[in-house]
Amino acid sequence: MYIPRAATYGTVLMWHFLNNRFPELRDAISRNRQETALRRCRMAAAINIVENVVDGTDSKIRLVPGYKKKLQNIIQSSLDFADGLVKQIPEAIEVSSNTFTSDPYVNAFFANVEDLQSVFSHSSEIQDYMEDNHAGDARCCALLCMNRTEKTIMGMELSGNMLKKDVLQVAVNFTDHRIYSPAPSEPEAREGLKVCLFQGLVTNALEHIVKLRLANHRLQSKRQMLYSRLMRYKQRASEVLQGTRAGVKLAQGIEETSRELRKTEQEMICTPLMTPQLALEQVTEVFGKPDDFVHVRHHSLNLDKMGIRISDNAPQPGNKINLTEVTIGDGLPRVVTLATFPGKQRIPETVFSATG
Repeated sequence: MYIPRAATYGTVLMWHFLNNRFPELRDAISRNRQETALRRCRMAAAINIVENVVDGTDSKIRLVPGYKKKLQNIIQSSLDFADGLVKQIPEAIEVSSNTFTSDPYVNAFFANVEDLQSVFSHSSEIQDYMEDNHAGDARCCALLCMNRTEKTIMGMELSGNMLKKDVLQVAVNFTDHRIYSPAPSEPEAREGLKVCLFQGLVTNALEHIVKLRLANHRLQSKRQMLYSRLMRYKQRASEVLQGTRAGVKLAQGIEETSRELRKTEQEMICTPLMTPQLALEQVTEVFGKPDDFVHVRHHSLNLDKMGIRISDNAPQPGNKINLTEVTIGDGLPRVVTLATFPGKQRIPETVFSATG
């Protein structure tokens, strides 16, 4: 297409005039272009996430018309949920032999310095991270998860100037330490945690789909088995005289098998076949209610140096710690915190090789 030079020159003059006389208009047009480009980038990223979710659950979902539009907003909401949940986790604590006595959280979470060092030395994720980064002395930030248990014991308590024996006390222990998503910095560790939470939703949706698919397969197999049994009974019944012991037994078998077959067929009606539409509904249900899958609870404890729970107005010194507990699916609640630690705190693996 031929464009006269005069027209092109006129357009340049017009833009030059607008840029000089109306800088606000120029800036508004520039901002609009930037915002449009950003929206397109976000939309492309959202569509890519949708495709990853479909790949991780059931690729046949793509057969449902408009599946991207149906999943895009709901998946974005679940990402926002994961982001908000990660923000609820307090700032990282430094875990090292130096902070064991000075930090009340480190003192509470680990029985002693050897326990602390053992947890990190035995972590396969930490070992893989150190190998990938080729820096055994590098600092690292990761998610630390553990179980919290409470046990009533008999102990001693100072009351005024008297030391009381055989006093009922509650000992708080933190066990089964696990480390996830190690990263060079706290922001990167938080991003890794978001990915883990989101992947947990994908796995949960997949479990829903697999559960329904297995239920259908089980019922179909059961129906086929009962139908074959019923045909064999009827074939044998046609070969024996009615009223005989064998005939009565076969008639009873036919009646019981027919009853069980009808019950199984009724269950099949109530358990629909796994279709792409039903798979999409399972994904929508999980990602539409992420708080049904992940629960967060905050509470406080006042502990002494020995891990004994004490009241807020107790005369003996104690440390108040604020805990964040996360429950995923049907699992038990786990105390979670972000932890940073220097690589030099790791004990060589050979120290523990004798214990397996």
